Amino acid sequence: MQEDASFFVEKSKSSQIVQNVSFKDTVDAPINEGDIIGEVTYTLDNNVIKKINIVADRTVGKLNLINMTTSLYSNWFNLLRK
Repeated sequence: MQEDASFFVEKSKSSQIVQNVSFKDTVDAPINEGDIIGEVTYTLDNNVIKKINIVADRTVGKLNLINMTTSLYSNWFNLLRK
């Protein structure tokens, strides 16, 4: 189970919270559901309040010629349906 992103802070300071989102420099396929691909850091007055991992919500396979061709035809077909 992943950590919850909620936390308590004084209402008067809530607008001073800074959110910084960072992803890994490179993410190579395949990516499995549950892999950590980045991090969100919440700070207040330059003090870290909380760090939360960004986690892949689904598996992404490695791209190959068959997957690429199938995706291309699927996208074309969906464009023609509109």
